[in-house]
Amino acid sequence: MKDKLAAEAAAYFKGHAILLALAKEFCCKYRSLGHFGGRVSLTALTVEEQRSLAAFLRRKFGEADSVSYKEFSAAWEKTRFGSIPLPDFLLSLMPGNFITKREERQQEQAKRQEIMDRLLAKYPAGPARRWLQALAQGNLHLFAKELYQQEDVLATVACALAMLPAKYERLPLFANRVAQNPHALDFDRTEGRLFLQALAFLQGENVPSAADARTELLYKYRLIRDDILNFATVYGLKAYGEDGGEIAYWREAANSYAPLNVPLREIAAAERILPVEGNADTVYIVENSGVFSTLLDGLQARQKSVPLVALHGQLKAASWALLDRLAASGIRLLYAGDFDPEGLSIASHILNRYEGAALWHMSVNEYAQANLLLPENRLKKLPTSDHPQLTPLVAAMRQEQKVLYQESLLQELQADLWKK
Repeated sequence: MKDKLAAEAAAYFKGHAILLALAKEFCCKYRSLGHFGGRVSLTALTVEEQRSLAAFLRRKFGEADSVSYKEFSAAWEKTRFGSIPLPDFLLSLMPGNFITKREERQQEQAKRQEIMDRLLAKYPAGPARRWLQALAQGNLHLFAKELYQQEDVLATVACALAMLPAKYERLPLFANRVAQNPHALDFDRTEGRLFLQALAFLQGENVPSAADARTELLYKYRLIRDDILNFATVYGLKAYGEDGGEIAYWREAANSYAPLNVPLREIAAAERILPVEGNADTVYIVENSGVFSTLLDGLQARQKSVPLVALHGQLKAASWALLDRLAASGIRLLYAGDFDPEGLSIASHILNRYEGAALWHMSVNEYAQANLLLPENRLKKLPTSDHPQLTPLVAAMRQEQKVLYQESLLQELQADLWKK
């Protein structure tokens, strides 16, 4: 009998659209409040809608009005449907899985915990577990809430972290080994973006947005991306492979006094990189390609193999790979760059990464030659360096607000190399 009455009540409400809309609004209040209550505002009511409301609530309505749940409940009890609990009836008008936001959050949290428990059980140690624990404990947040419920995506990233290579491997081949799909960790895919975030977290860094910075982050985990276009320019160096044998073309270039543009893939294949002259213990690094070429002209004319590296204005993964191998071989690194925010930023990275690295003709005294004004917007880009070699120079640049390009010190750079 009650089912029949409930069906009649539903039919009545569906026959009066404004009553059905009002009922659903109270359900929305229930979803947000966690209980039935509150007040619903009504605007632009038609004459027919005003009549429907007046008949049910037994009072006059205008074009704009409001109805409280208390008033609506009192009117319901006076109808022939009053024996049906109003909350039960209202919820019957909504989809079967209609729950409060609090209940929804509780369900999501329970499902999220189940997923984390399963993945943590599968990966009891290593970088995968560190990442999963950070997610489970709220120390790391994914970039979209719904990702916590996508177990297959999380499992792919965890698997990738557990399978990080011991030797250098190209990213597509690694992705294929992890997920049987060479594009599984591409950065335009959710898995790829999460994997990048996970690597940045493990490294204690922010997620990089620039392509070169992403390539460098991958390189730190022996994953190679863009290994042809990402290169370093070198002169006067030799290299040895994993088998201990010398890599011939490095030696041939050095013997011919020719520079090499060495792709990341070739640098990664070298176990050791050293100056070609056995007694040399220093490698000179310049920021600017033009300065490198000018220095190279003089070295070639004098048939000198003084080790020289060009960064082309930025530290790419190939540059890091090269400098890492030189530093690991006990080679001292000297860097010369522009006296501007970009040049000092590169200097800061090199000095802080390599013990024993030093600035090359980048002193406060040499900066005194500067006469070009540094715009305010670029002045703000000066690095905040705690390295003792850079601190006085940064302070001087903030005070003088001028730039000096390394071309102005070309004679000093040349003099050092010609003496070698």
